[in-house]
Amino acid sequence: MATVGQEGQHIIAAGEVGAFSVCPQSWKLKWVDKAKPQSVVGGAILGQELHRDWSRMFDESLLLGQWIRYLTVLICTALVVFILLNPQGVPIERLSALSVRNHGLQLVLLVGAALLVIRSFSRAARKRRKASGLEAKSIMVSIEGSTMLPEREYISQRQGLAGKPDALIEENGLIIPVERKPLAKKLRDRYVAQLLVYMRLVEEFEGRRPPHGYLLIGPSCRRIKVDNTEAKQRWVQGLIDQMRSILGGGPVHPAPHPIKCSKCDVRDRCDARDDLRVPSPEGGGGGSA
Repeated sequence: MATVGQEGQHIIAAGEVGAFSVCPQSWKLKWVDKAKPQSVVGGAILGQELHRDWSRMFDESLLLGQWIRYLTVLICTALVVFILLNPQGVPIERLSALSVRNHGLQLVLLVGAALLVIRSFSRAARKRRKASGLEAKSIMVSIEGSTMLPEREYISQRQGLAGKPDALIEENGLIIPVERKPLAKKLRDRYVAQLLVYMRLVEEFEGRRPPHGYLLIGPSCRRIKVDNTEAKQRWVQGLIDQMRSILGGGPVHPAPHPIKCSKCDVRDRCDARDDLRVPSPEGGGGGSA
């Protein structure tokens, strides 16, 4: 569990809510009973590396944006200098004849070179932003792991919830949470649950309810929009209520499934594990967990 609130209540992390939606028993073993995982999952390490690459990509796009602004200032300065050096309004076609005296030609070449560099930087920044799964017009507010934009962590004593979104962007004056899942192959309930908790926290701390959030799925950063509906929030509230009941000593209702149990890193401590049989074709592949 993330921490204990000022009044003794547990502060539940957004990631915990997602884990609980997969299997309440697994969540209790790891977060409540503090069961030690069998081993570090290789996929988790790869996911961390991909996440760092994603943050670094954002930093590069922000750095390119800074250089674009610097070059724009340089162009404006060059034009002002040109005007000051040509106070009598000498026609442009006579500029070459005056270049030795007032360096007008050099200024024109400088401006032209700066424009070419700006165009190149703009293309590179747009390419990186597109590869990150977000639109170029999105205003970045916070990125976890960034060296240029500080990450934001929310801890709500009132709601008993905590979370640190992978990114926050601004759309139409609203703060929108973004969650990156680099190893995911499809949408899962646990991802949606985690993002919905972020939306609750953003509403409390930023003052306005986000109408949606974004999930960035897989290596290609496929973007999925998750609407912040009342029905989805009721579902998340049901999960949180169950978690608090267990924290208060209530019963746990495991949700075993052969595939889910085979991937669980605390299955050796679980009496309800169900990974010893092969699922039937009708059983699917683990549902929407």
